[in-house]
Amino acid sequence: MLVSNFSWCSARWHLSPILFAVYIDPLITQLRNSGLGCTLHGDFYRCLVYADDVLLLTHTVHSMQIMLHICDKFAENFDIKFNNSKSVAMRIGSRYDEKCAALQLSNKDIFYVNELKYLGVHVIAAKCLKFSVEYLRVKFYRTFNCIFSRSKAANSEMITVQLLESYCLPFMLYAAEAVSLSSANCRVLDNCINRALYSIFGPCDNMDCLRSCVGLDNVKVLSERKYSRFIDW
Repeated sequence: MLVSNFSWCSARWHLSPILFAVYIDPLITQLRNSGLGCTLHGDFYRCLVYADDVLLLTHTVHSMQIMLHICDKFAENFDIKFNNSKSVAMRIGSRYDEKCAALQLSNKDIFYVNELKYLGVHVIAAKCLKFSVEYLRVKFYRTFNCIFSRSKAANSEMITVQLLESYCLPFMLYAAEAVSLSSANCRVLDNCINRALYSIFGPCDNMDCLRSCVGLDNVKVLSERKYSRFIDW
């Protein structure tokens, strides 16, 4: 599977998200009618659009280039310009690391990357769909260090724990409703929580027991709970 992500910008004015959705609809229709790209149970998933970002999905490099030609023709007819500097491609599958000719959009190359960010989620080029949690780890520590440095004056470990739950965990569980975390990802994020509790309470012989006492479940349980709430809602 080949994933191409590129930003769209107007050549003359800035469009609001609603107007953009109306304006870009003919492109989605053309891509759907082309018969190229990915479908799931008969549903069209070849072109995902949010705000001013467009994500194309297809099974082959050749099909992706044809879809990009459709985008070029659309840009010419509707007097817009795609932002090549923010356009990247990624391959996911058994041959993800094979060298391949660069794709072209507006007569400029779109290069392949090993990692891209779409709607705040970091996707990694691999044999199967994988996600990076490094940015979540960094945001967690940055937020926790800020909270911990200011909560010491309260002289209450439980207040710091409550602040951790309220301000740090939302960063850690970002997009948990849509992203399936691997066991390795969960271990990395669980280690973040354990190190934070170590800073709050000091050395502990049984971290699982401590987490149970303060009501901090493991990341797998937390993400599954958030997913269930989203589905029930």
